[in-house]
Amino acid sequence: MLDFMRRKAQSTYIQAIILIIVLVFVFWGVGTSQQGGPDAIATVNDQSLSLQQYQKTYNQTINRYQEQFGSTMPPGLLEALNLKQQVLNQMIQEVVMYQGAKEAGLIVGSDEVRTVIQGMDSFREEGIFKLDRYKKLLASSKMSTAEFENSVRNDILQRKIITHLSRFARISDSELKDRFAFDNDQLKLEYVAFRADDFRTSGPVSDQDLNAFFEGRKQAYLTEPQVKLRYITFLTDQAGTGTQINNQEIEQYYAMNPESFSAPEQRQARHILLRSDVKDSAELKAAKRKKLEAILALAKAGKDFSQLAREHSEDSTGNTGGDLGFFRKEEMVAPFAEAAFSLKEGEVSGIVETQFGLHLIKVEKIKPPSVTTLAAAREKIIASLTAQRGKDLTFQLANQAYEGIIQAGSLDKYAASAATPVHTTEYFTQANPPKPLAGQPALLKTLFGLKKGELSSLLEINGGYAICYIDEVKEPQAPPLAEVRARVEKDFHEDQAHAKAKETAVTLLAQAKQEGSLVAEAAKMKNNVLETAFFSRSRQEASTLPAPVTAQGLNLSANAPYPKEIVENGNTFYVLHFKESKPASEDAFAGQKEALRKMLTQEKQMQVMGDWLAYLQSRATITTNKKFME
Repeated sequence: MLDFMRRKAQSTYIQAIILIIVLVFVFWGVGTSQQGGPDAIATVNDQSLSLQQYQKTYNQTINRYQEQFGSTMPPGLLEALNLKQQVLNQMIQEVVMYQGAKEAGLIVGSDEVRTVIQGMDSFREEGIFKLDRYKKLLASSKMSTAEFENSVRNDILQRKIITHLSRFARISDSELKDRFAFDNDQLKLEYVAFRADDFRTSGPVSDQDLNAFFEGRKQAYLTEPQVKLRYITFLTDQAGTGTQINNQEIEQYYAMNPESFSAPEQRQARHILLRSDVKDSAELKAAKRKKLEAILALAKAGKDFSQLAREHSEDSTGNTGGDLGFFRKEEMVAPFAEAAFSLKEGEVSGIVETQFGLHLIKVEKIKPPSVTTLAAAREKIIASLTAQRGKDLTFQLANQAYEGIIQAGSLDKYAASAATPVHTTEYFTQANPPKPLAGQPALLKTLFGLKKGELSSLLEINGGYAICYIDEVKEPQAPPLAEVRARVEKDFHEDQAHAKAKETAVTLLAQAKQEGSLVAEAAKMKNNVLETAFFSRSRQEASTLPAPVTAQGLNLSANAPYPKEIVENGNTFYVLHFKESKPASEDAFAGQKEALRKMLTQEKQMQVMGDWLAYLQSRATITTNKKFME
């Protein structure tokens, strides 16, 4: 699918709905059997999904991940996603959803598909749809018009399904009020914190105690596994040499990647901010506005704006004279952006109000929008296409070599016949690999998952591909206590401190519950009782406690002032007590009511979509051919 065309057509909400679809099938799963014919990888209510369909979708998915992340792809991402099964699940999901849509009478006509495609900017020149451009761009992306039009049809149908189900997602005023109160009602806690470090002791530990501690935790001191490799590499920079890129390829790349060759208008500005929020009284807001009007008068009278920012701005940029650097219009909140991009160089705005407070803005410099011409971009495009072609050729060579190794019966026999150098390593651990393998955790995880005498699959490495053979493996072993005594003694003291801190916290909580006063019982133990500021679910950071502790504190109330257990966070143990609460502001509710309604409506729409899909799933007959997934 042409991602660059579809990116604009798919909203964040549509993507969230598709995520719900994925989750439904991840948790419900599908059955396995051999139905649907020899070439069917799955059947959904007797509708078959062919192996060819699956392989094409899988390859497209891999390519999208590689395009999205490039060299920054998180290590182990594809393995963690269980991508083969996820792709099959997604294909099954689409079939189930479309079968359900058909049953509900939802269809997409050819006229609707045509209208959407003709409105896509990528296929238009000077605002007019061009059929030749449409066919050329699809051909350059190796996609038929039928495939692309079907993908557009699917997008339209998905939106129709969401619209159809949205009638079941209405939000009442009482639901709004309850949700706002849940998120914004405030409470204050009392607490005592016991840090394990405060209970730590030092000094030698008796052999008897240390031996008992070590024997119970030997697994924590195992040596790291080690391997010794032989491997051959195929490097992209070698394969790309001599590649010729023609003018048509360069022009197509330029046309398909306009965002790479253009830059929007940017502005460098300074600002002065006086912070305010919805909780400020009308009097306080008026006072801040009056103060900013006086600052504006000084700026217009010629006083240096950067100096005014240093003296008055309540933003962190005040230290640098309010300098925000260069920014694009979409990088700023709407009121600020509209004001900043309406000014000329050197001009100062009037007072601008945003959710952060009241601003004055001065534009220092303007960078007009720019477009890199095809001629100027030519060398960059050639380099990019050459690199991609080199990568493709490298993969072909490496794949041919892998087949050659299998036919020859060993890596060494193939290398000898093909005059390919074989690299060797000494024993190494996963944490300390040889230089060619360093900085590639996913690769190392794969290698350390192999057994002695095993040949790896074709592995992607920095700059190319490798095929590895595991020569030797040293399994983890428990060392003698003498070799790790210092480390074990340190762990022993930490364990003892941890246990004592926890025990003290448990004792205080029990006594406070029994006597009805955390303050009184903490005083008996000579511990300080601290207080949080008022905080809520929407402003948990105001508690200044660690997030897991704050989350537990939010469960407390006047009716349940103590938690069932102490709260542990790292090496600190907390005894919590509810002190007081206050309701959310009615004015704040009025100001946020419609935004909250929109958010809750979207949440309910996703819930309805998930319920509908779960229903379809529960009554569908879905089978997969397990042999194709191995």
